Amino acid sequence: MDTKTKAAIALLKKQGILKKNFKIPQPKTKSDKAIMFGSTVFPVAKEMIRAKTKNLTLRKIFLKTIKTKYFNDCLDACFKGAAREAFDNIDRKQYNISKTLVQDLKKVGQFKRFKLVERYCIYDLNAFRAMFEVGYNPKKVVIRKRKYKKS
Repeated sequence: MDTKTKAAIALLKKQGILKKNFKIPQPKTKSDKAIMFGSTVFPVAKEMIRAKTKNLTLRKIFLKTIKTKYFNDCLDACFKGAAREAFDNIDRKQYNISKTLVQDLKKVGQFKRFKLVERYCIYDLNAFRAMFEVGYNPKKVVIRKRKYKKS
């Protein structure tokens, strides 16, 4: 803040127009977690696209991402104690068979890791291909915007 702004705020506080603990609101920025976990997908996607993996899907990229050392380092930086241990939980994942078709995540910790990557990765497969595949020109690139509802 410059001196004029500080002087104006001090004057308004002195006259009782503003409360003493007034703070100028700062614009919201992306959290460090969003940037950190979103970036863990890029090296894996680049490697899989350059290797021309058959039947490549976002799910395959995410499944490979949750096993990388970089992802573990990000987990260590963001989560401590019991919250971190939940991502290493080796208990068997119980699925609701009537609602779940793909049951390839066998452990609870793997499932939590997968959901974390899925939440913070905003790109679709066309976007990854446009970035890393030479000569790929997609018709439409969609950046996913998810809305999570409390259930």
